[in-house]
Amino acid sequence: MIRESSETHSPIIIPREWRPLLLTALFAGCLPFFIRNDYLFFLFNIIAINALVVLGLNLLIGSTGQVSLGHAAFFGLGAYLSAIAGTTWQWPLPCALAFALLFVAGTSFLLALPTLRLEGHYLVMATLGFNIIVDILMVQMDGLTGGPSGFPGIPRLHLGSFVIRTDREFYYFIWGLFLILFGFTLNLTDSRLGRALRAIHEKDLTAQSLGIPSFRYKVATFVLSAIYAALAGFCYAHYVTFISPKTFDIFYSVQVVTMVAVGGMGSLWGGLAGTVLLTCLPEFLHNLEDLHVLFYGLILMGVLVFCPEGLVPAVISLPFFKKLRRREKRSADAVNEAGAPIPHGPEARRPVAPTLASPNAAVRDDGPGEPRAPLLSFRDVSVSFGGLQALHEVSLDVQSGGIVALIGPNGAGKTTLLNVTSGLIRPQKGAILLEGKDILGLAPFQVAAGGIGRTFQAVQAYQKLTVMENVLLGYHLASRSGFLSAYLHTPRERREERDLREKAFGLLDEFGLAGKALWAVQRLSLFEQKLLEMARTLALSPSALLLDEPAGGLNPRESTLLVERIFALRGRGIGMILVEHDMNVVMRLADRVSVLQHGCLIASGTPKEIQQDPKVVAAYLGVKKAGSGGRRSLA
Repeated sequence: MIRESSETHSPIIIPREWRPLLLTALFAGCLPFFIRNDYLFFLFNIIAINALVVLGLNLLIGSTGQVSLGHAAFFGLGAYLSAIAGTTWQWPLPCALAFALLFVAGTSFLLALPTLRLEGHYLVMATLGFNIIVDILMVQMDGLTGGPSGFPGIPRLHLGSFVIRTDREFYYFIWGLFLILFGFTLNLTDSRLGRALRAIHEKDLTAQSLGIPSFRYKVATFVLSAIYAALAGFCYAHYVTFISPKTFDIFYSVQVVTMVAVGGMGSLWGGLAGTVLLTCLPEFLHNLEDLHVLFYGLILMGVLVFCPEGLVPAVISLPFFKKLRRREKRSADAVNEAGAPIPHGPEARRPVAPTLASPNAAVRDDGPGEPRAPLLSFRDVSVSFGGLQALHEVSLDVQSGGIVALIGPNGAGKTTLLNVTSGLIRPQKGAILLEGKDILGLAPFQVAAGGIGRTFQAVQAYQKLTVMENVLLGYHLASRSGFLSAYLHTPRERREERDLREKAFGLLDEFGLAGKALWAVQRLSLFEQKLLEMARTLALSPSALLLDEPAGGLNPRESTLLVERIFALRGRGIGMILVEHDMNVVMRLADRVSVLQHGCLIASGTPKEIQQDPKVVAAYLGVKKAGSGGRRSLA
């Protein structure tokens, strides 16, 4: 949704989900006027507390794909630490809150450093173990926590002489707090960092190749989600004024994860819906005596089986809501998200003319020339996987504006060399110099930030993001707004976002994709997705570009257009390494060709020299067989 400011006439980007948030706030504000039962207030207050825990957990699971079974521990730590500080130590309530939040932030940070390097069920088991440890400490440290008997006498929420005494008063406080944090979380998910988190969830290694420090963002998100749980624990302790370890055991962690799964992982509104359903469901089924557990299980199983994506995504996929979304898209297609018009018709689909001469007319300097310092240098790079030697003392140079092609059969080590250059694999020996600086040992996001971009053999476009959002990921390093700026949606953050969208739209226009900026990536052809991947990589402003079989899967016409596009990049001074099996593409583009066989560099020279090299002809380009008029194609 875009609204024009009457003063500056610059587009103000408003999160799409703020309108339902305002309606939710209006509903929550009016609801108390229709409630006469204090128990209903208590139920709604518990819903809000649970929703606060689920909000943080959904941010963690939905954005980064990290599943935690330890959030009951953070919930309990927030409750117990604030209760101990405010009751036993007689600290002022704000100090008790700050102590609880800082302690949980530090603990979650220390927990995240080792556990977030794990994946899948290993991470789940690690957080489960942490939850069990905290639960045992709550029971055993009875001098501080009261042990199994619980911790009574916790003061109610107060600020000076103002005390929240009734369920109705606490209702306004807890729902106001939840809606404010919900709005801040919407800001975060709708920002540059929110895109990065979604990219990490879908394709972590690709996100790192775009300069996104995925591990750092995972840790920050884990800490933020733990703080949400600790804040909910603080509110719970000072609302019920009595806490016991039973409330914060492993079953509560399972319950909040189930709320996320039932509502819809990655959907903040789904998390709220799942919280309301699973908090109220036991109350509705309580009158069924012994059968309420059976019905509870059947309802949960039915939701998970028939709506595996969650309730809210399932509802949104209904025909009625699909029509609403199509209508909204038609109205939005005329204006891109930066407020700039999107061209339509043939002009929007035109291929971009190369900035240099056609590759067929290119003149290569195959003879000796004035020596130049190489942009990218490989010196005796060796990689082995167990007993398999993937690369053996490979050395080659790439000049600025030059194209070096790597050819060889499958398993020769071509993609391995690109992965080593990108920081995805660390070699056992050798050095890689970018403009004279050794880049070995750098993380993939540091390599990307240093000026090396790459495309992949299988197109790595983000299917859950729009075309525009894919390119914006490439501009991630062009912005400096952090979590706090995104969280508060500061004017600087909004200005940077607007500038990035304008740049992204310009880059899409250059590649002939501007008219499809708001499209889902699934609607693009393979050729358009390859163009999109290349545009996204160029958003990094790389000095070196690694192209892994860019023409793979394309028809001859599309391959020719892509060759023109790659050749045009030489005008920007970008040095390129091209891995390609199509020898027509190699011979038309490459200044030099390096040939790999079993990880060893067996030949290197100009395309003309390689075509005439007996070893290459015999091993790769093929020789005429008796009774055969053809050649063996490159594997």
